[in-house]
Amino acid sequence: MKEIIYFIPDVDAGVTSIVRNLLKFRPQSNIHYKVIFTRQIERDSVYIEDQFNVDEQIVFSYSKYENLYAVVKRLNKHVSKASVLVANDGLELRMVQLLKLPNPLVYIIHGDFKYYYGLVNQNQGIIDQYIAYSKFTEDQLYSKIDSCNHSKIKMLYYPVPETNSLPDEDKPTDLLFVGSFNERKGVQFLFKIYKTIQAKLANVNFVLVGSGEMDAELKSQFSLEPKVVFKGQLNNSEVIQEMQNAKVLLFPSLSEGLPNVVVESMKAKCVPVCSDIASGIPDLIDDEITGYRVPIGDITLFSTATIDLLQDKEKRNTIAENGFNKAYRMFNPLTNAEHYEDLILKIEPKEKLFLNQTLGGVLNQKYMPNALVTLIRKLNLSPKL
Repeated sequence: MKEIIYFIPDVDAGVTSIVRNLLKFRPQSNIHYKVIFTRQIERDSVYIEDQFNVDEQIVFSYSKYENLYAVVKRLNKHVSKASVLVANDGLELRMVQLLKLPNPLVYIIHGDFKYYYGLVNQNQGIIDQYIAYSKFTEDQLYSKIDSCNHSKIKMLYYPVPETNSLPDEDKPTDLLFVGSFNERKGVQFLFKIYKTIQAKLANVNFVLVGSGEMDAELKSQFSLEPKVVFKGQLNNSEVIQEMQNAKVLLFPSLSEGLPNVVVESMKAKCVPVCSDIASGIPDLIDDEITGYRVPIGDITLFSTATIDLLQDKEKRNTIAENGFNKAYRMFNPLTNAEHYEDLILKIEPKEKLFLNQTLGGVLNQKYMPNALVTLIRKLNLSPKL
């Protein structure tokens, strides 16, 4: 039986939402679907807890101290000769490289980050299909991989569920932020943006959804603000509910792929005010038509755009409707999921060109006992080990 395996890090974040929706809306067929959550036990993460729409769901745990050969050999026990592998990170690529697996291999690039570009460039010899889901990352792939591999690149928008939206007058939340509490998501700008808005609109309220390394710092900054509420980490349905309740989404991120949270907000008729980053945002936001695009870190313009939206209900409703219509056209859940499956199943793998080099630390050798490697690495003698 044909099998499609999705590998994703066991971290409930944007990548997870995209894969969750790809599987939720996949066509009904006799294809066996499997998802493997790769969990590095030393990583402090919010793990994935819900059941995906798959025939088999596996949590694969490993330690960063282990011999990489031992890790990928364990991981390979979940792969058969009939498996088509859909990679979203690096561990599964290393498995294919080290074990010289012939399986068809798809790589979905999830952001405009050196990390992802480094992985796809290093693994050109084994990847049979690249999927980009923004025009910018598609262009970047063309510039970063060899021309002989350009035929393997495809740009596909992912599926996003349709959402019921509340009438504007019933939306209790003025401002919403959804995302990880870290600098890449731009949370360092939120307090100043809020205070600048508050100086003009004294009663403005603000809901923040998420968690992360800047959790304590953010809560300290807003500790004297009675109209600011921290909701913590919510599941996807709860996040959608918060978007339905909100008028404006603040999205001050520094870098992205194509942010799922912005698409979800558009479908919920919550108007996004976004950093004007190259990847993803231009696909979604026509400035002052489907949302606002603001220079990265520009507190004044973030605040001005938000004040404009909150003060002008007619304009806000027009932009919300425009954004909803655009997201509805671009991110059809059933059609887009079908496009992904069709592409994956049509892959005709060519002979792979495997790397002949040690991946990771020098202790990653076939002959090195895993227990010994783990012990040596825990002694922290050298980062090269």
